[in-house]
Amino acid sequence: MPTPPYSLHPEPMTRSWIERHPLWKIPLGLLTLLFLIASFGAFTIGIISGSFRNSDVYKQAMAEAAANWQVRDQIGDPIRAGWFIFGELKLGGSTGRANFSIPISGARGKGRIRVVANKNEVWRFTILQVYVQGRSEAIDLLSIQPPPARDF
Repeated sequence: MPTPPYSLHPEPMTRSWIERHPLWKIPLGLLTLLFLIASFGAFTIGIISGSFRNSDVYKQAMAEAAANWQVRDQIGDPIRAGWFIFGELKLGGSTGRANFSIPISGARGKGRIRVVANKNEVWRFTILQVYVQGRSEAIDLLSIQPPPARDF
């Protein structure tokens, strides 16, 4: 008698973990969905934050803040930008509009740079101020103020 191509007494099929625990399908599905939503949100925030950081108006505002002696005195060196930039940036060819806030920190404290600017070939700032945490007055980066005289 010829041998069949399969065994007459097959071994029982082993089931996967998820098949043995069907009640875990819903929580694992929800966790997967939550992970995908969080990943999409992080990706979107990264793209938006990158577009702000690569703009000329952002670079000019950070350079002005880093060059100001009052900001360096109150926040400290080096001045680092924070992650979340809030506001809007609209560009269209040689024109544009910016209205956003950059969180900054340094060795002595934290603050934020408030930027309002319009672009017509070049960026012109309407408002460029630094608000230092714990202080009520803003540092106006558009006004020209010499450093205080020092006695040596």
